[in-house]
Amino acid sequence: MSVATIALAFAPREFSGKPDTMYECAADLEILNARVLGRADDLGGGFDAAAQQFTDIIAWDIRGQSEEDVQKWRDAAVTVSYAASVAEMWADAVQAFQDERDAQESDWRISKSEKEGAVPAAYQGDRITESHPQADGFLWTDWGAGDEKRCRELYDELSTVREGLVTREQTNWDKLQEVAEDARRMLEEGPTPDNVSKLIEAGNASWGFLSLDPSRYSSLIGDDIEITPENAEEYANDLAAYWSGDRPVDDRYHELMLVMSMLGTSAKQHQQNGTEFSADEVGFLEEFYKQLEDPYLRDGVGGGLMVYPELMAESGMSDEERERALGVLGDGLLALSDPRIGGGYDSLPQSFRYAVEGPWINPDAEGKLPGTPVSLGMDMKALSAFMEHTDDGLEAGYGLSTNLHLSTGAFLDAWGDEVHDSSGVLPDSEQVSHMIDVASRNKDSNYYILTGEHLNEEPGVPYGDADLRKQALEGTLTFEWHDHGHTARQLTDWLAEDVHSEDPEESQRAGDAFAGFMRTLTDPDMHEALINTGVDVTEGDNEYSDASFTQFNGALADSLADIFDAHIYSFADSDIFDGRDPVTGVEDFDPETNFVRMGPEERAMYMQFLAGNDESAANVATSIDIYQQIEAASYFEHGQDEQAARGSGQLQALFEEGLKRDSADRSADLDEQIKREEQLAGFAVTEASNLSQKIPVIGQGISKGMSLAKDDIVSAIVDGEYDVSPRHPTFTGAEFIERNYRLEGLDYLAQQSPETLNSVVTPEEFRTLINGEAITIERDGTPLTADDLDDDFVFDDSVTVDVEKNPQNWKDNQNRDLDRMDSAVSNIMDDVEITTSDGRTHTGDKRVDDVITQYNNAYNDTRGYFADSKEN
Repeated sequence: MSVATIALAFAPREFSGKPDTMYECAADLEILNARVLGRADDLGGGFDAAAQQFTDIIAWDIRGQSEEDVQKWRDAAVTVSYAASVAEMWADAVQAFQDERDAQESDWRISKSEKEGAVPAAYQGDRITESHPQADGFLWTDWGAGDEKRCRELYDELSTVREGLVTREQTNWDKLQEVAEDARRMLEEGPTPDNVSKLIEAGNASWGFLSLDPSRYSSLIGDDIEITPENAEEYANDLAAYWSGDRPVDDRYHELMLVMSMLGTSAKQHQQNGTEFSADEVGFLEEFYKQLEDPYLRDGVGGGLMVYPELMAESGMSDEERERALGVLGDGLLALSDPRIGGGYDSLPQSFRYAVEGPWINPDAEGKLPGTPVSLGMDMKALSAFMEHTDDGLEAGYGLSTNLHLSTGAFLDAWGDEVHDSSGVLPDSEQVSHMIDVASRNKDSNYYILTGEHLNEEPGVPYGDADLRKQALEGTLTFEWHDHGHTARQLTDWLAEDVHSEDPEESQRAGDAFAGFMRTLTDPDMHEALINTGVDVTEGDNEYSDASFTQFNGALADSLADIFDAHIYSFADSDIFDGRDPVTGVEDFDPETNFVRMGPEERAMYMQFLAGNDESAANVATSIDIYQQIEAASYFEHGQDEQAARGSGQLQALFEEGLKRDSADRSADLDEQIKREEQLAGFAVTEASNLSQKIPVIGQGISKGMSLAKDDIVSAIVDGEYDVSPRHPTFTGAEFIERNYRLEGLDYLAQQSPETLNSVVTPEEFRTLINGEAITIERDGTPLTADDLDDDFVFDDSVTVDVEKNPQNWKDNQNRDLDRMDSAVSNIMDDVEITTSDGRTHTGDKRVDDVITQYNNAYNDTRGYFADSKEN
């Protein structure tokens, strides 16, 4: 059954700039600046993280230099530092543009998939347009229109989504163009005080400019501004007056805000450089928040710091001023919470800590009042306001990040249903997502939430019990997010992103976290809660009342699919049996091979999550196909059929088991039979851009898992020197498997040694394949017809052969025509010989038979295990 198509499109504009390259440019300039200053021990530019004297910054001996010469040093250092800061500002803008563009594409893809999947069965396979089908009901009403009316509603709903995305796209593009113009102008004008002030406000500069040339930049913050605990009270009182509306915004306000911005930027730099705040800076922040807190506490009880978002909303400040103020306060709280740079969870204001903890953590703490829906909603909305405008590059400390995760997830588990309909009493989905966003920046904290094991734990902080951790994870995953889980996926995305990192600590952490996450997900109680969430989902004529979390949170499903890709070798190559007994559980991560041994039951449970979402299921089918193609190419090069085929057979059987389980779960929900294989058969193959991302990830997994050499054919595939093409997801059948491996053999010869094809007895086989559009043969770039291949035709250096490995794209791909095509490929493989790197030579047909045998053995053993386990 083919899936309906709604005739609406959304294609956000692209920008070719690469932020990683721009960040590298900024880093190179910082290194240059460090060398200008003679600071070979500080090539990361850490001198910018705190205010210093210029003579303390420059490492060269300049005591004998004239003031004029010293000023030249200052000018050179300022110029290079300024260029680095502008480059970083531009890189931030491009990164933000791309992140928002990715979010728009994800929202569109998920929304379009949902709407098309919800088209009634009578119109599945149709193209739903502005005029088809017509919702003509009885007389002048729409009564009786039924399916037609539903199609019109779905078209209009998707059109509304598109209109919102078009607005977002224009706003995103305008922001990029605005920053581009600012960067151009700032580079032309140079490091004027106004331009440096803009860089500081944007978080791309800190104390460095004041230290390098105080006479030029001291006017930005005034002569009386110092960062010490003693003047924190003055700062707090002055800013509180502005934020409450008692004093209008003036130059003094901007000076104070600039200093507070520099503290936030310094915190980010300290985190990046592995350095700490000075004792004065930490003391300043502690006293600053205490002074803001105390007026709104009585006998240790009250709103404290948490009243400020509401005060600002009523102060008459502009939206821009209010958001900047909340961002400054939020950045300061994140900085103060981080023990890595001198702060800590206990240094945070009491009201803030109590709001973070809610009724779930440390409920009997002195001064903590019992929570009500109203008070809980007020605290969480205030938390969201502080977190929403923080610097994306600034992390919270372990204690704050972990407790934000725990309390927010527990809140969603307890109150998630009410969030969507609380009349403003509780925070909405978008507000809650800001807390998940901040919490997820700290990967050590994510590690605990996913695994239940602390990594670099902050001591002395209450974290609740093990059950709270499970409740929080369940709440985060099963909540019906407004963005389909796009923000929440930050909790899991790094598992796939970091496992192939060149940093061994990053890779180890990601690998260990994956193993722990698998143990968490495959706990029977957790698995049941994630598969049957109680959330209602409508797809076509089917109304599910107990959907899997991946069915409605498509971005989370996509994240799980990325994790599958990164660990596909572990899914493919783990044993089914250990002797006579089945393998059970999830073992530890092996960093040498990036391998995690998992039992078949655990792998099937994970596959059920992937099968719960149409798009992720189709993507996984494509990943399995890519895996099979890569391992087939490796087989025809090396000749090790056991290594090259067993994984592919297992993967296919595991995927089908996941589909069967998802089908059974959906059927139980609807009390009617649902066949997921038939539903997914209509989904298009993964787009080429997605495929180009999958191939390196899967190839790296295979290469490391099999300990292959760097010059192996798998590396050639990863580097794009050997083609792997997408094919339509197809489910196992003996005929398909045989055709598949024969085509892989033919493609291998075509790409690696086309001269081998000269041993084919008659060119008639090639003529058949050319006419059926299975192969294209060119001589010196000119395509040849079947008639061009006479009995004297020779495959030499001037000839290239391109094999279309997807029979769906052949002209002759049905009935007797398909039989004739299969015979032609089979005859070619009968006639050729393939010599592998182990020195053995066999006919192509023998090679194909060997690998098919291993594939079928693995496939049947896996299927047999699940059949036996159900009987028992």
